Amino acid sequence: MDIARRLVVDCLLKVEKSGFSNLVLTSAMDSSNLTNQDKAFATKLFYGTVERKLTLSYILQKHLSKPLSKMDKEVVAIMQSGLYQILYMESVPDYAAINQAVGLCPVFKKTSAKGLVNAVLRKCRGFDIENETFKDKVTELSVKYSVNTDIVKIIQKDYGEETENILKGMFITPKFTVKINTTKISQEEYKQLLTKNAVTYNEMAVNGGIEIIHRGSVTEIPGFKEGYFYVQGITSQYAVMAADIQKGYDVLDLCAAPGGKSFAAAIALDNTGSVTSCDPNPPRLKLIEDGAARLGLTNITTVPNSGEVYNENFKKYDVIICDVPCSGIGIIPKKPDLRYKSMADVKQLAQLQYDILSTASKYLKENGTIVYSTCTINKMENEQVIDEFLKENPNFELKKQHCPVENVLNSDEKITFLSHLTGFDGFFVAVLRKMW
Repeated sequence: MDIARRLVVDCLLKVEKSGFSNLVLTSAMDSSNLTNQDKAFATKLFYGTVERKLTLSYILQKHLSKPLSKMDKEVVAIMQSGLYQILYMESVPDYAAINQAVGLCPVFKKTSAKGLVNAVLRKCRGFDIENETFKDKVTELSVKYSVNTDIVKIIQKDYGEETENILKGMFITPKFTVKINTTKISQEEYKQLLTKNAVTYNEMAVNGGIEIIHRGSVTEIPGFKEGYFYVQGITSQYAVMAADIQKGYDVLDLCAAPGGKSFAAAIALDNTGSVTSCDPNPPRLKLIEDGAARLGLTNITTVPNSGEVYNENFKKYDVIICDVPCSGIGIIPKKPDLRYKSMADVKQLAQLQYDILSTASKYLKENGTIVYSTCTINKMENEQVIDEFLKENPNFELKKQHCPVENVLNSDEKITFLSHLTGFDGFFVAVLRKMW
């Protein structure tokens, strides 16, 4: 019995009980004695099984007389992880995946299921989802790309013929990118440090951002302890870049935790001016404070505050960052749990986003800038929020954006990143200027 495979099944069962996949796996890894090679295998198998859950369940159900929902959870998790190895892991021979799955049954006190697991996985080996006939296109796309029908319908409505390409893009592994802390080290000096330590990196179009090719812990990357960098996606880096922050500015980050955009703003200020970072949850503010301390950013102040509620104690700011709560459709490759999240509350979410943006506008200086961003590609949460705000606030206008990333969509200065076109997170950025 393979300990790595057992750990994966354990984690799948915990996720089924409403655990977040990243937290479940991290906790399991920290308490395990797996080698680095086994950890890499378990990570790929676990996230892959979570990511392809709808597809795997559909195929398994085709070869079962009993509904999966009525079967023992342990047996379902064993079969799902076994089938993932057969269909998606070329390094694992079919017989090994099947034998290990059968061997896991007694470990989870399901010895009587050994014959069933063996028979079903053998039957599933030759199944080709591309040859399957579905009742409608929404169901087909949902099963093929393992994402719930709510999300399929949203993307179909907003992007039409591009829907399937967008869904394919949800399997693209995001680049591991960092933001260089130029208050401590220049970009060239940091790149020289990486080269000296034989760490491979790639230049990125957004100034100060680089992709690092690294398989270990973030803390093992040269310069972590010294605060020379922090992990941040290129889309988030661009959102702060688009604000055009100048030294001496006062910046308000209304939805700041875990702090990446506040850090980018503080770096742009070169530790001048001020950054006020808000979150209603004090433990999340602690994340910002700890990050700022490691990076040596002294101009960040944290404040417990809800973005949609007007705070009469706030002054007027030159730049306000509104990275609002959203459905997260754009970051599904990073957070596979979101594939199965209901979108029933998206209208209420869009209202909250509008309320935060409206509240932010009350804190802005004349000629000041608001950057509105989300990590979703749902137009109800993006373009429609901006259009409604501009309709109700004629003293605001959209600023021209100069995005250096190739293949972004620009609709009247409203920028959307799609993963299959850019290779980065799905993301939205609009920049608003207060004229009077």
